[in-house]
Amino acid sequence: MAVYGMDIEQVRSLAAQLGQKADQIDSLISEVTSKLGATDWSGPDANQFRSDWSGTLTTQLRSVAQTLRDTQQRATQNASQQEQASSN
Repeated sequence: MAVYGMDIEQVRSLAAQLGQKADQIDSLISEVTSKLGATDWSGPDANQFRSDWSGTLTTQLRSVAQTLRDTQQRATQNASQQEQASSN
Protein backbone atom coordinates (compact mmCIF):
# COMPACT_ATOMS: atom_id res chain seq x y z
CA MET A 1 0.00 0.00 0.00
CA ALA A 2 1.42 3.39 -1.01
CA VAL A 3 1.55 6.23 1.48
CA TYR A 4 1.11 9.78 0.25
CA GLY A 5 2.28 12.92 1.98
CA MET A 6 5.34 15.01 2.65
CA ASP A 7 7.53 16.52 5.29
CA ILE A 8 6.12 20.04 5.01
CA GLU A 9 9.18 21.76 6.46
CA GLN A 10 11.53 19.91 4.11
CA VAL A 11 9.45 20.92 1.09
CA ARG A 12 9.37 24.53 2.29
CA SER A 13 13.15 24.42 2.76
CA LEU A 14 13.52 23.04 -0.77
CA ALA A 15 11.30 25.84 -2.09
CA ALA A 16 13.47 28.43 -0.36
CA GLN A 17 16.61 26.91 -1.88
CA LEU A 18 15.06 27.04 -5.34
CA GLY A 19 14.40 30.75 -4.88
CA GLN A 20 17.94 31.34 -3.64
CA LYS A 21 19.41 29.58 -6.67
CA ALA A 22 17.25 31.69 -8.99
CA ASP A 23 18.55 34.80 -7.24
CA GLN A 24 22.11 33.55 -7.69
CA ILE A 25 21.53 33.18 -11.42
CA ASP A 26 20.23 36.76 -11.57
CA SER A 27 23.34 37.93 -9.71
CA LEU A 28 25.58 35.95 -12.05
CA ILE A 29 23.98 37.60 -15.09
CA SER A 30 24.56 41.04 -13.59
CA GLU A 31 28.12 40.27 -12.58
CA VAL A 32 29.15 38.85 -15.96
CA THR A 33 27.40 41.68 -17.82
CA SER A 34 29.25 44.23 -15.72
CA LYS A 35 32.63 42.54 -16.11
CA LEU A 36 32.10 42.07 -19.82
CA GLY A 37 31.35 45.76 -20.20
CA ALA A 38 34.58 46.62 -18.37
CA THR A 39 36.74 44.19 -20.35
CA ASP A 40 39.08 45.67 -22.94
CA TRP A 41 38.28 43.35 -25.83
CA SER A 42 37.57 44.27 -29.41
CA GLY A 43 37.18 42.55 -32.72
CA PRO A 44 34.80 40.10 -34.30
CA ASP A 45 35.11 37.49 -31.55
CA ALA A 46 34.38 40.10 -28.89
CA ASN A 47 31.41 41.39 -30.85
CA GLN A 48 30.04 37.87 -31.31
CA PHE A 49 30.54 37.00 -27.66
CA ARG A 50 28.84 40.19 -26.46
CA SER A 51 25.99 39.59 -28.88
CA ASP A 52 25.58 36.00 -27.69
CA TRP A 53 25.77 37.05 -24.05
CA SER A 54 23.28 39.88 -24.31
CA GLY A 55 20.93 37.83 -26.44
CA THR A 56 20.77 34.06 -26.30
CA LEU A 57 22.79 33.34 -23.19
CA THR A 58 21.16 35.78 -20.79
CA THR A 59 17.75 34.81 -22.15
CA GLN A 60 18.44 31.16 -21.41
CA LEU A 61 19.74 31.92 -17.94
CA ARG A 62 16.70 34.08 -17.16
CA SER A 63 14.50 31.22 -18.32
CA VAL A 64 16.23 28.83 -15.93
CA ALA A 65 15.81 31.33 -13.07
CA GLN A 66 12.11 31.72 -13.87
CA THR A 67 11.64 27.95 -14.00
CA LEU A 68 13.23 27.69 -10.56
CA ARG A 69 10.87 30.38 -9.25
CA ASP A 70 7.85 28.64 -10.79
CA THR A 71 8.94 25.38 -9.17
CA GLN A 72 9.48 27.19 -5.88
CA GLN A 73 5.93 28.51 -6.01
CA ARG A 74 4.50 25.08 -6.83
CA ALA A 75 6.41 23.44 -3.96
CA THR A 76 5.23 26.14 -1.56
CA GLN A 77 1.63 25.65 -2.68
CA ASN A 78 1.94 21.89 -2.30
CA ALA A 79 3.30 22.30 1.24
CA SER A 80 0.42 24.62 2.14
CA GLN A 81 -2.12 22.21 0.69
CA GLN A 82 -0.55 19.33 2.62
CA GLU A 83 -0.63 21.39 5.81
CA GLN A 84 -4.33 22.16 5.30
CA ALA A 85 -5.16 18.53 4.54
CA SER A 86 -3.26 17.34 7.60
CA SER A 87 -5.02 19.77 9.91
CA ASN A 88 -8.50 18.61 8.85
